[in-house]
Amino acid sequence: MPARIIDIAKAADVSPSAVSLVLNNKAGVSREVRKRILAIAKSMGYRSVSRQEGKGASIKLLKIAKHGHIVNERHNAFITEYLEGIERGAKRHNYKLEVSFFNRTPVEEIVKAELDGGEGKRADGLIVLGTELSAHEMSFFTALSRPTVFIDTYFPLAAFDCIDMDNEDGVFRSIECLYRMGHRSIGLVKSSYETRNFREREKGFHEVMEYFSLPVQENFIIAVDPAYEQAAADMSRFLANANVRARGASFPSAFFCMNDIIAYGCMKALREEGLAIPGDVSVIGFDDLPSSSVTEPPLSSVRVSTHQIGERALEKLSERIDGMTDGQPEKILVSGKLMIRGSVKKI
Repeated sequence: MPARIIDIAKAADVSPSAVSLVLNNKAGVSREVRKRILAIAKSMGYRSVSRQEGKGASIKLLKIAKHGHIVNERHNAFITEYLEGIERGAKRHNYKLEVSFFNRTPVEEIVKAELDGGEGKRADGLIVLGTELSAHEMSFFTALSRPTVFIDTYFPLAAFDCIDMDNEDGVFRSIECLYRMGHRSIGLVKSSYETRNFREREKGFHEVMEYFSLPVQENFIIAVDPAYEQAAADMSRFLANANVRARGASFPSAFFCMNDIIAYGCMKALREEGLAIPGDVSVIGFDDLPSSSVTEPPLSSVRVSTHQIGERALEKLSERIDGMTDGQPEKILVSGKLMIRGSVKKI
């Protein structure tokens, strides 16, 4: 195994950042320490991956749509923002970035393709959009034995660095907003397809409702397909079966939706049922897709710091590639911001 920055730091009894400064020919380290670090690096045969033959390291973003009900064309703008954050960091480090898209390809085949690639074609590190992946599917990537960071998902016991949005914080901000505006009967529109993020949001919903001493009406926890057309159809069927007009006051004054696509479908079904938004019912989504600000009415939604997640993933990958750390995998959660728009009214 080639020497890493952290190995040199231990041998020289200095910090990894001091080694990085010396190997990158930057100021901030005394002449004596610089000389010692360079001697140790040479004796250990260190060669920076990011500067071999004067070229930047090669990294790859794997965009994986296991079933496509969440990672699809309607989320392209959201995914593009992740990519922009990654690209920004890659330019700073002079990394060559490649993007590969896999649609309904078994994860085992994706990993095998990476293993079978020629030595010159293999990326030095990977960033994986793991939105639709399970913990078991993430574990297949251990076979690659190279730095790998997952975004848009995390599992506590995963053997990888994971950078994700703080789902529970976003749910808290949403329910807190509704509570402050006088809503005491709040329904949940969730996804019939499970992901780690969706499970965290549903868990957060129950915890926040309990925090505000609000009753959870199980008959108004509605599971819909997360794709727009199917979400609208599923919500329409629910509303027809629920006989909304006859139930009157028992209908929730607001719905928290698992993501914006589900919220769009939910709003369509509510309008077709003759319910005004927010006159009869308020709606909050999650993700703050660009189209959320131009829906009718504009959708209130949790804005996810996708650029920050992308950049943070690149920085963590760079630390692993350059051997700046040999610490345990980190699970980093980035908080969002609730954008309050016309889909919510004060009671």
